[in-house]
Amino acid sequence: MPLQLNCVNCEQPFYCHPSEAEKGRKYCSTECRSRHLHKKGPSAESRTPVHFSCKECGKPFVMMKTYLRAYEKKHKHSPLYCSIDCSKTGRRKDADERNKFTCQHCGKLEYRSRTTENFRIYRAQKYCSVECKDAALKTVALDRFNEGNMGRHTKRHGYVYLSVPALASSTGKRTAVLEHRYIMSKMIGRDLLPEETVHHVNGTRGDNNPGNLELFNSRHGPGQRVIDKVQFAIEILTLYPDFCRTAGYELRKIDHPTASPSENPAARPLSFGS
Repeated sequence: MPLQLNCVNCEQPFYCHPSEAEKGRKYCSTECRSRHLHKKGPSAESRTPVHFSCKECGKPFVMMKTYLRAYEKKHKHSPLYCSIDCSKTGRRKDADERNKFTCQHCGKLEYRSRTTENFRIYRAQKYCSVECKDAALKTVALDRFNEGNMGRHTKRHGYVYLSVPALASSTGKRTAVLEHRYIMSKMIGRDLLPEETVHHVNGTRGDNNPGNLELFNSRHGPGQRVIDKVQFAIEILTLYPDFCRTAGYELRKIDHPTASPSENPAARPLSFGS
């Protein structure tokens, strides 16, 4: 049922719903409300104009003191701009200044980019361009590869291959290199020429220790040198003399070797006797 109230401004009676009365309705119309709030007298101070200068364009503007209090209560600071357009431009510049960053690859000072969907700032941005990002990731991948963080697998013929990631490869594609050629290139400080080959001294293709590798400037045949096999056999027989006697042989030195130490310093003047 409608309730009858008296208007605070014109003091005329008016009717309203009970729900409006509970919310505190005091005026019969919006005109009476405006006249009462803005009338001269005790509240004249609230209509005192306060002058400001626009932060963006420098144009002076005015805001009434009653609106200024509401603005400062909401935004926690005084008004800075004279219009919405100046506000958009100035706030954009402030946001860009707050989001300066240094590219982790080239060290250039740049502004963070904005997404095209909602125009939000890409706060996790680390590089100034796609080229810098690709170069940085390639450097990281190459450093990890040079530090030994690589895939290693052995093929059926016994040679060991290293997996080169796409970012560390000169071709930009994932590939594989022979481990013994890679190690030899590091030993001599340059890439091997196509006609250069690497020989395994002990004949084990999977043993790619630097001491087991020799560089040839041409193709070498399969197998090992005879002198290398003889030296290996002597080392084994010297290590197990009891087993050598059990087999019916004895390892002893000779006084006058046929090969002089100057021709092969590693040769040991030993002979076999039954």
